[in-house]
Amino acid sequence: MLIQRFGDACKELWVFLNVPNYPHTLLVLGLGALLGAYVLWWSWKFTILPILTPSEPRKLPYWIPCSGDPFSITVAGVELYIVTSSRDMSLVYKNTTSLSFDDFIRDLHIAFGLSAAGLRTMWDKSNGKCLVHVANDLHHAQLLPGKHLDDLTQRFLVQIERRLTWEFLLAHDHRVARGAPTQVTLSLYDWCAQVLVPAASVAFFGEAMLRINQNLIEDFLAFDEDSWMLTYRYPRFLARKMYHGMQGNTDAFTRYFGLPLEERPDACHYVTLFEARERSAAMSDRDVAITIQLFYWVTNANAFKICFWLLTYLLHSPETLKAIQAETQPSVVDGKVDIGRLLECSLLEAAFNETLRLTSAASSARTVISSTPLRNKILRKDTKLLLPYRQLHFQEEVFGPQVREFHPERFLGNKKVSGSSEFKPFGGGITYCSGRFIAKREVMAVVALLLNQYHLKLDHPNQALPLLDELKPSLGVISPIKGNDTIVVVKPRTVLG
Repeated sequence: MLIQRFGDACKELWVFLNVPNYPHTLLVLGLGALLGAYVLWWSWKFTILPILTPSEPRKLPYWIPCSGDPFSITVAGVELYIVTSSRDMSLVYKNTTSLSFDDFIRDLHIAFGLSAAGLRTMWDKSNGKCLVHVANDLHHAQLLPGKHLDDLTQRFLVQIERRLTWEFLLAHDHRVARGAPTQVTLSLYDWCAQVLVPAASVAFFGEAMLRINQNLIEDFLAFDEDSWMLTYRYPRFLARKMYHGMQGNTDAFTRYFGLPLEERPDACHYVTLFEARERSAAMSDRDVAITIQLFYWVTNANAFKICFWLLTYLLHSPETLKAIQAETQPSVVDGKVDIGRLLECSLLEAAFNETLRLTSAASSARTVISSTPLRNKILRKDTKLLLPYRQLHFQEEVFGPQVREFHPERFLGNKKVSGSSEFKPFGGGITYCSGRFIAKREVMAVVALLLNQYHLKLDHPNQALPLLDELKPSLGVISPIKGNDTIVVVKPRTVLG
């Protein structure tokens, strides 16, 4: 059968060229040989080899060597396994010996510019646990429920409450498009970013952080917009804006860690302790800045986008917005948030989860350190493993009908849905995001304050829902397509009319 197809292809080439002289005969034979080699390669790769190695994940057929589609693909000559079912993901999470996340962190350190000496120090295990794993322990101590999370929450609330006053908005937010003394019209995306990113900067690092660099927030947002280019190793000339933003943040953090401790006494628990550990290992200001800048990135990159999408969905669902405003009203008194009471607001929590379900594109990765069984398959040593989560969030058998639409009631009073193994907006296993608790608290606080201190409405009643930029790689919550936004009219509730 294969020989017959090869012969037919050669005949078609001969007829197509329609030139019997000798040089073109050689051309036909050459093209026929190339075609034959291609057919043999394709047959070996996707028919014969899978039969000979039934224990390996099956490679799905593709037409061009070194590119492909899931379940097992080859990208630039590198074998990549993709796990798409929650059942298999659970098995991956349980294996922390032969499946490792360390290479991903090491690659980020290199991409951010950590020195060779700093890299060796961060991964040195001569005294037991390496500094990378110490940092992970300190993340958990700071961000998981307990005294340090409660302290951090209060730090956030002070900043959020101050930045959401009418006076602060008029005086500081240069993105106000137009307005009058009684109302303003602005970009919701920019507003969320200009509230939450500075709030996090001060909550984690203290007031000195914003004094160091007046462009800190703009640099961060420029970097974050195209940060996926860093993980894909884009050259600088193709990602100038992203690298410029990253460099600006690195320089700012280097100056920050060059300050005497008495000039920055209000850093949070994590920053203080981890800096001390790095100093004891004689790391330079710049290397300390780069390692903690990673923490700054992951704790800032998603919260303001979740806030934007949640408020956007509510503005397009006025009945739900009204219900959440009523539910959260007792939690907001004189511009202050009662966080304990707010966290009991079940409809707001359901809307938060529904927003994550619709907008999260989180994924995780592992390196296969040694050949590893995964059910009836074998993952080969030195290959990569990718766990994308987004496809899990649209299974009707788990989340019910209309899975592409915003319906927070699917989570309301239904722990089976929010606790489902198919709901993974924050990943799982050793890479289960420890920042999920503070992200939820800061977003819920912003939503409650906005709905109870202001009248919010769309600039135009027929304003379209922004589109998710699903074609751009994302490490967390998806941004809107460039040029898409929610333009909102904001008026204090004390103003009548």
